[in-house]
Amino acid sequence: MRAFVNTLDIEAGTDALGTPDAARDWLAGHGSRAVRLRRTDLDRLLRVREAIRDAVGARGEAGETEALRRLNRIAAAHPLTVRLGGPGDVPLAPTGPGIDGFIERVLALVAASTIDGTWLRLKACPNDRCRWLFFDHSRNGSRTWCSMGVCGSRAKMRTYRSRRRANA
Repeated sequence: MRAFVNTLDIEAGTDALGTPDAARDWLAGHGSRAVRLRRTDLDRLLRVREAIRDAVGARGEAGETEALRRLNRIAAAHPLTVRLGGPGDVPLAPTGPGIDGFIERVLALVAASTIDGTWLRLKACPNDRCRWLFFDHSRNGSRTWCSMGVCGSRAKMRTYRSRRRANA
């Protein structure tokens, strides 16, 4: 799920799903059978990607309800089937082929992460020029930035400069 959402690197200005051909190649490299993608299919993939990023990034904020509503509308159009398997299997399986199947696999991962509690550990960098999804491995779940060395340092420097200007 993170790999899918992080196909857009806002800071670098690159998008691994930027064209139907690029998206097909990315999907093939991530376990989906090569499918022919139309522009409308790509648009659907991008809506799912951004709905997940927005739902994670808006957690605890005013836009959270609307972000979850958008993600739930997408999920309603992509039903999943319960399939029992071995330990570690995601028990929700896609019902459709092609792009629908991929979207349903991603939504199954979202559902599984809400069930096992890892959804709350998935976070989006609050830097608007980044918004990278990362997993918060900190003991108390307090990590804010995707990287303290990059986004965290930049934010601290902006705060420091702002305080210096205010005190000058």
